[in-house]
Amino acid sequence: MMARRTQAAVTALTDAITLNPNLAIAHVILGAAYGFGGMPEDGLHHLAIAERLSPRDSTQQPGVLTVTGMCHFVAQRYVDAASFEHRAVQLRPHFGAAWRTLAAAAGMAGDLDEATHALSEAKRLHPTLSVQWVEKYYPMVREQDRAAYIEGLRTAGLE
Repeated sequence: MMARRTQAAVTALTDAITLNPNLAIAHVILGAAYGFGGMPEDGLHHLAIAERLSPRDSTQQPGVLTVTGMCHFVAQRYVDAASFEHRAVQLRPHFGAAWRTLAAAAGMAGDLDEATHALSEAKRLHPTLSVQWVEKYYPMVREQDRAAYIEGLRTAGLE
């Protein structure tokens, strides 16, 4: 998934879920693979399964929230994305990925105060964060999704 190889990730995670349908974390990661791969509704479906399987797992909840936010971002529901990311950083204040996606989502939603604050936190946790880093390493597969993500981060002030 992190190497932008969605089909390989989906296949491996589907195999894991076939072996253990109650493995909540596999559903979370499959949700992320679908979201990063440009299939946010499929991603949200698996995140809902993970939540149903493990509703009280406080260690998993910030991850579920940030992946949910990312899926909403890919679906161009930027206000919803920012809301989920905001909840993720409230639970885990040192969650760089959530701060980064909060900055992008708030930027795209037009909430410049939230976007600049989130970018400041993201850069504090990831000082080398740049547009080039997003292009090279961020696992969003579709170019249009990465372009929107970068646009939101630029709106927040990323260079």
